Amino acid sequence: MRPPSPRLSLEPLVSMYGSVSCLARALGRQRAQVQKWRRNGVPLVSADRIAVAVGLHPVEVWPDWYAVTEDHAAAA
Repeated sequence: MRPPSPRLSLEPLVSMYGSVSCLARALGRQRAQVQKWRRNGVPLVSADRIAVAVGLHPVEVWPDWYAVTEDHAAAA
């Protein structure tokens, strides 16, 4: 059985965009979905897609991206 996917903080992107509403618009997502990610963290797979959707590499948002993904792969 695979371990659950790690979740990353959405705070770096909320800070970059200034608010949940602005980030939601940039991502083309409902504000409620972005609030859920902010509350619960962003799953690893979604984090990659979110970063790319705003024109960034995940490591630009989450500096520990490589360590987190390597740890998750090693645990699988």
